[in-house]
Amino acid sequence: MTVNLHRQLSAIPARAVIVDLDGTMVDTLGDFVVVLQHTLADMGCHPVEIARVDRAFLELTVGKGTEDLLRRSLAHAWGLPDDDAEVAAQVPQAWRHYQGHYQRLNGQHADVFPGVAEGLAQLAALGLPMACLTNKPTAFAEQLLQLKGLRGHFACVFGGDAFERKKPDPLPLLKTCEALGVAPADTVMVGDSSNDAQAATAAGCGVVLVRYGYNHGHPIDEVPALAHVDRMDQIEWQVRT
Repeated sequence: MTVNLHRQLSAIPARAVIVDLDGTMVDTLGDFVVVLQHTLADMGCHPVEIARVDRAFLELTVGKGTEDLLRRSLAHAWGLPDDDAEVAAQVPQAWRHYQGHYQRLNGQHADVFPGVAEGLAQLAALGLPMACLTNKPTAFAEQLLQLKGLRGHFACVFGGDAFERKKPDPLPLLKTCEALGVAPADTVMVGDSSNDAQAATAAGCGVVLVRYGYNHGHPIDEVPALAHVDRMDQIEWQVRT
């Protein structure tokens, strides 16, 4: 479903804003490629297997948390089904390698998307409280936001390990609204995928979607939202009274 032009240009009312990280604020696919290459090498993968886990594959894969990413990457490298028992058994070992490499390389192959810094500055000027909510582990999210000069905009940062469940479950959205002290109905999520839209809708939040992110290979304009934008600084905000 494509949002009509009038709806797209309408001001978005909010008392608080929750912003996704990977694919919404920062293009982190380069980080994922390099870190997973090192991880797969540590797991004894052949160079041909490692080469399968490339940017094109990861663009369709990221967004549902580290465990899911590792499981699907191992399966793809080995040519096995995602739910293969052998793959699942290797995920804890892969996570140990992945964690060390990600901490060392976080942000080195990632770039802030155009319009993000400007969009966050617009929100800050309006005095709207903001939180970053991502399925990336909290420590990695904090580290990346600091490295890219974005951390100061957010009252709080919650990763995929912060709550019992991850997006697209609504629980992280509800808990983040609680931390901000704002009702879900007065909160808008800015994201890049159906994951974000599903979580926000189930939590009772509005959602705005950016077109440049990672939506598992599907056109983001087909996902219902208050607006679909090419840059975060194109969103016109209105402080809800």
